[in-house]
Amino acid sequence: RAVFSLGLLSFATPAMGVVLTRAEVVRGLEPLSDLHVTGVRVVFEEFEELCPTPALWERAFAELLGCFGDDEASARAFGILDTDGNGLVDARETLGALAVLSKGHLTERLRLLFDIFDLNKGKEMQFDECFMMLRRTMAGMRKMVGIVLPPERVIHNMTKQIWKLAKRHRQNCIVYEDWFNWWSADSSIRSALKMVTWKPEEQRGLPTPDQQTNVDYTKGTADDEGHGVAPGMRPGRRAEGMAGAGSLGPGGATVRATLAVPGGPGRA
Repeated sequence: RAVFSLGLLSFATPAMGVVLTRAEVVRGLEPLSDLHVTGVRVVFEEFEELCPTPALWERAFAELLGCFGDDEASARAFGILDTDGNGLVDARETLGALAVLSKGHLTERLRLLFDIFDLNKGKEMQFDECFMMLRRTMAGMRKMVGIVLPPERVIHNMTKQIWKLAKRHRQNCIVYEDWFNWWSADSSIRSALKMVTWKPEEQRGLPTPDQQTNVDYTKGTADDEGHGVAPGMRPGRRAEGMAGAGSLGPGGATVRATLAVPGGPGRA
């Protein structure tokens, strides 16, 4: 059995005669598998409106998603995603993974993913931001469905391919159309996305296999710059990290006051 770890998911190559299976969320996260892309976009918009900070703590997580039956189920789900046990989860990592995992057309889901990581809302994305989008989304998917993360060099190669296909210098930004042109016609990504394609109509209108391009991202980079590590955020762009991260949650002033202090009421 040949398993090819790359991109958004770990998947078996159909060329080897292996049947691809659909992804299943890990135990304790089952309610997340019922979300539709429109619902995830609503969650994302609430996140942006209330407090666009990098992290969620437990109560904010429960109130923002609102899909768990009780506090115990929500706490259990939060604990699964809080892999380092610091009482916080990366909000965009979680939202990005939910966008990919949700139900709905792949074009809508991958458009939402782009919007989640378009930090300045400029409808464009720099090289390091795109690298971050891929890496953090994969990290979120790993927690939710247990995929194998590829080496950073592979993610870097993928990002470089996006710029190469768009015929842009690394110093220039890509726009959503460049992102779409890459993932929709890349055979590796499309094969991986089969694991989160729940109905045939979710990929209707996208390039067929004979229209897709095959790129081996496991081979060496076109240049040695960075050795698989994306360059730092450039001046004027908004960076996000877990250090000093705030928290958020919908529900008006009362919730905002509660969420302002991570040790405030409602936190175990």
